Amino acid sequence: MMKNCFLILLLSTALLACNQSAQKQNVNDTTRQAADTGATKTSPADRLITPGRSIGRILLNENVANVSGLLGRPDSSDAAMGSSLMVWYAHHKASGYRTSVFAHRKMGTKDEIISRIQKILITSPEFKTAEGLGVGSAMDAIKKYYDLSPTSDYKNKDGKVQAYTDMNKGISFEIDVNNKCVGVVVHQIHDTAAAYLDMH
Repeated sequence: MMKNCFLILLLSTALLACNQSAQKQNVNDTTRQAADTGATKTSPADRLITPGRSIGRILLNENVANVSGLLGRPDSSDAAMGSSLMVWYAHHKASGYRTSVFAHRKMGTKDEIISRIQKILITSPEFKTAEGLGVGSAMDAIKKYYDLSPTSDYKNKDGKVQAYTDMNKGISFEIDVNNKCVGVVVHQIHDTAAAYLDMH
């Protein structure tokens, strides 16, 4: 009897250990890009906001299908009139930090089947510009480095959020009623954060 109990205990422990190991190997977890913790080791380039070019490893003009390969299946998506919007939430919860990618197809061109990234929005404070600016930064600090003009606005649960754009650099900062940045959008130079599909 004691021998059987020991054998069952040994097998249970072995199965539990195997199961935990398998759970740790979830490679396509979208929280890597939109994580709100420093648990994953990343180089500064993985969290760098480059105006008019990229946020982390997501590049403007890139095929939007590549982002799905990078972040996994989006938590939300929408499409209309040649445009598409894909959204990933940290930990797959709508209350988590958001990564939104707006893409568009150029109909009538040779590569019209490819939907190219036009705008990237992040709400995670993990991402910063070369100057160290991003979500959580004060408007006064942002104005030291960027020539900003108000371009669009929306309402969130706390009130009005105003987008301020540096047209010559290709970046917009979403500023809340407390003059703090709550979102950053990278887009083409001489464009704004506004998109055909609502990125929020």
